[in-house]
Amino acid sequence: MGLKIGICGAAGGFSQAFIPLFQAHPGVDEVYLAEIMADRLAEQAAKFGVTKTFSSLDELCKSDCDCIALFTQRWMHGPQAIQALKAGKHVYSAVPAAVSLEEIDELVKTVKETGLTYMLGETSYYRAQTTFCRNAFATGKFGEFVYGEGQYHHDMAHFYHGYSRSNGDAWKRTASFPPMYYPTHSTAFILSVTFRRMTEVSCFGYVDHHVDGVFDPNLSLWGNVFSNESALFRTSDGGMARVNEFRRTAHSMMDRMTITGTHGCYQEQPREREGLLSNVFSWLDFPEGYGKDGIIPFETANKDVKLRMTDHNDLCVFNGVTVTEENIGDLPKEYLGKTFQGVSPFQPWQQLPVEFADRKNGHEGTHVFLVNDFVRAVSQHKLPPNHVWLAARYNAPGIVAHESAKRDGERLAIPDFGLPPADWAVMDETFPLQP
Repeated sequence: MGLKIGICGAAGGFSQAFIPLFQAHPGVDEVYLAEIMADRLAEQAAKFGVTKTFSSLDELCKSDCDCIALFTQRWMHGPQAIQALKAGKHVYSAVPAAVSLEEIDELVKTVKETGLTYMLGETSYYRAQTTFCRNAFATGKFGEFVYGEGQYHHDMAHFYHGYSRSNGDAWKRTASFPPMYYPTHSTAFILSVTFRRMTEVSCFGYVDHHVDGVFDPNLSLWGNVFSNESALFRTSDGGMARVNEFRRTAHSMMDRMTITGTHGCYQEQPREREGLLSNVFSWLDFPEGYGKDGIIPFETANKDVKLRMTDHNDLCVFNGVTVTEENIGDLPKEYLGKTFQGVSPFQPWQQLPVEFADRKNGHEGTHVFLVNDFVRAVSQHKLPPNHVWLAARYNAPGIVAHESAKRDGERLAIPDFGLPPADWAVMDETFPLQP
């Protein structure tokens, strides 16, 4: 028997990108929709051919669905995920997982108590550059972690329509959502490569002065004045990381990552053509015994150490992968000639069901992997890659960073929410967290 999955927040534009993917997955029998706006619920049900609809999360929790996928407003995810888990439902949650340390703590405890699957829908984990760096780091090509960067620049102008559509005349009250409460696109670039955690932070904020008045502390639900926040973190492996979350910036939208190690470095650089990013890798090959007997003269080091520069522009090409005789590998013959839209050859497209071929795919080819891993995790009763303990590591640093910004950069400790129980099974693709 396949799964029955309820989509909560069905009227949102983001959920509409996922409804057809859940419907197409061979591990799903039926999709339900839940939405508090009756007219939009009826519209989406007709559009996607859904027969079972619900007017609230409460109603959906009482239904016979096996799983609930949350595509509601960003500050609602934590409490709603906890409610769904306590109702006996597996949970897929859009980011962020929560907006307070207390919510994260309760969410982790609830997953542990119920034994149900929770997966955070964080796209950065599945992006081609993250996948490439994760595999390279695991095989030692980076050496020891030194420094990482993650940034998410997304100007407020892009949000006006969506916020007003969801919240009516009161939209400005919640449009001031603190940037560091939405850190996961940035933190995942680093933490889903090293699987360590961030231990302390100092953060500064940019006080917004825009004429729209969105970040007026007297209007903001969070009393927030910062449209941009920049944080410096210490990591548990002795490294450092910088994260930028900007909502008032000339970049309409830009995600970028850097991973620097003692032996290897990855960085993204702007390309003049079409505003795309290029991916530059540097690997240091140390001769046997290099540095073992003390300081080596600069001339010797300069001659013996070989620096290789590689421009992997294919990482930025998301035109899709077409299955041919050359790349089909062990896949069934029915895959031949099929194209997985929007993915890069560096992403693990071989894991995808053939039903996902020739379908729309978003966020640099990540939507199909998110849906596939959640369905597989629930069906296999195993922890997915973006499980709740990794979600806590993505989210907690931003929550503490915002508090640091409110205290003018005071250095603050980030709590540790622990590791999964040792006897919980994990998917083959799930990497173990490190202390």
